[in-house]
Amino acid sequence: MRISELEKIDGLDCGCFRDGEFDAIALLGRRKNESERHISFVGAMKYLPQVKEGGIECIICPPGIADEISNAYDGGIATADDPKTALFTIHEYLAGRREKTPSVISPFAKISDSAKISDMNVVIGENVVIEENVTVRPNTFIGDGSVIMANTVVGAPAFYYYGNGDGRKMVCSSGGVKIGKNVHIHSNTSVCRGVIGGFTEIRDNCAVAENVTISHDVILDEGTIIALGVQLGGWVQIGKDNFVGIGADIAPNVKTGKNVKISMGSVVTRDVPEETQVSGNYAIDHDLFISDLKDKLK
Repeated sequence: MRISELEKIDGLDCGCFRDGEFDAIALLGRRKNESERHISFVGAMKYLPQVKEGGIECIICPPGIADEISNAYDGGIATADDPKTALFTIHEYLAGRREKTPSVISPFAKISDSAKISDMNVVIGENVVIEENVTVRPNTFIGDGSVIMANTVVGAPAFYYYGNGDGRKMVCSSGGVKIGKNVHIHSNTSVCRGVIGGFTEIRDNCAVAENVTISHDVILDEGTIIALGVQLGGWVQIGKDNFVGIGADIAPNVKTGKNVKISMGSVVTRDVPEETQVSGNYAIDHDLFISDLKDKLK
């Protein structure tokens, strides 16, 4: 799409300062599809370096800084009094134009009669088991041998909003969910789909317990175990062969290395290096946590 074509979008108040082409929107500092061209937004000049570093082809900015931006940036420029709202309006328009294809379900999958599977944009592999009252929404791919247990929702919309008061709106979740082979997801769990075209991924041989929330754009690498009641914020990346204990909370954007153990009840707010264990609220190195606890109990 070209910036000069934005006028065709109903409800969008956006001008063309310098034309350019894009395929999807992007949020600065977030994962994006490198095969696509992107449009993002800035509210002030101080954010322009992130635009350049992120390889963003087009941006939306307030009219008052368009001249200054054009002197330092070669991409397409659109102007709007509220650039953020303009960006998400464009996103919703693009999401509505995405290709829809009939769902493909292996004849060897075992699916409960009470499960609700979208008839569009779902692929379910061989020997998959989907139990009672499971909901599988569009843009979901489930690999061979995986099991989705009762009352779980796969592909729930992201909890992601913009605006304030009466003008607050939920961002359209245009992404999907990829579940690998031999994944077990237990009952009453919610797996949100990617919010800006990307995927929430649960890779091969993972196990997810009951009452877990896996937010949008989370990645669980192979062999990871997520215990009862864990909450994973958006864009979390859990490394290979991790164990996340009962009731742990992991803040958005946190990354963990391989073979990490997160103790039950931990609140993790920063990245965790490989081959370590963290504990506590806020979580720190496990040995340090135990040493501090013993000092307090003396």
